[in-house]
Amino acid sequence: IFEDVVPAIRKWREAGMKVYIYSSGSIEAQKLLFGYSTEGDILELFDGHFDTKIGPKVESESYRRIAASIGCATNNILFLTDVPREANAAEEADTHVAVVIRPGNAGLTDDEKSYYSLISSFTELFLPFST
Repeated sequence: IFEDVVPAIRKWREAGMKVYIYSSGSIEAQKLLFGYSTEGDILELFDGHFDTKIGPKVESESYRRIAASIGCATNNILFLTDVPREANAAEEADTHVAVVIRPGNAGLTDDEKSYYSLISSFTELFLPFST
């Protein structure tokens, strides 16, 4: 867990936002990862978990299913990813997207760098807070 993640998620939750995980890893694996993270047990920071049982991360319908399951319009969701194909699918579903640049991630093409909103830290996100 990068050091900016937990403080940012706490801030979002305090502002009334919900936070979900959508991972290629199973929900059970997600719970183990976040239950025994380098930051300790941070499972309470998440409102729910999704894996590819909801659909492949590179298909826009998966993001529509997630939105429906949490009772939220897709255009009220911000999806963070480091994979341009996932970003494209989420965007096709009318979901807001930011591509996260972190050490060890695959590189992006010049077109991807100029097209997507890029962040290297969660502190760079300025979100409209809900009440």
